[in-house]
Amino acid sequence: MYEDGVDGDSLREVLEKACKRVDLGAAVIPKALLNPDVDELPLDILLAHGDVSDGVDIRALREGVAPDDFNLHSMSTTAKSNRYSRTLQREFNAVVVEHHLKWAPLCVSEPGPLADGKPSDRLGRYDFHHADAIVDWAIRHRMKAKGHVLCWHVTSPNTLLEDMPPAQVEEELRRHIFTVMGHFRGRIRVWDVVNEALAPDGSLAENIFFRKPG
Repeated sequence: MYEDGVDGDSLREVLEKACKRVDLGAAVIPKALLNPDVDELPLDILLAHGDVSDGVDIRALREGVAPDDFNLHSMSTTAKSNRYSRTLQREFNAVVVEHHLKWAPLCVSEPGPLADGKPSDRLGRYDFHHADAIVDWAIRHRMKAKGHVLCWHVTSPNTLLEDMPPAQVEEELRRHIFTVMGHFRGRIRVWDVVNEALAPDGSLAENIFFRKPG
């Protein structure tokens, strides 16, 4: 039975009946997963964060997400599950970290609560805050986590890599793979290693990893 009262098996239940072994995963992002829905928060919290000066009754909000000023770190450890997380648990048995395990987001473009609060411009400085939150949530709910992706030219720090000689690019890529897989050792057992290595015509894609390490 779904939350809206509709009868029927979930996707997870259908596949478990049809297949001997199957992993059904969903790509997730931390804010949608870990922040509570607006209409499921206590009224005192809503009134503290909501803007009711324009006459909008915040108690009437439905199917919403938490306001932008909710802090992911503080809310994720105390908030009860939201519709998004309950749907994931009902329909799937695995999650894929949609964005925050890619090279540039980990090191450059989307830092979590780094000490100085500034984006990093160094390849060796990693921030696993968002990815850890998703993976730990999956483990707590007995779901598998898949790592995506270790090497993809689209989400690599290409601006920094372009100035390096081929041998250094190869070493930085090797260090990146060992760092990320080492951090999640025992928690993530399945990885996408290389993404979009082939061009549409079946040849090797001409990107920085083709031009530099070869």
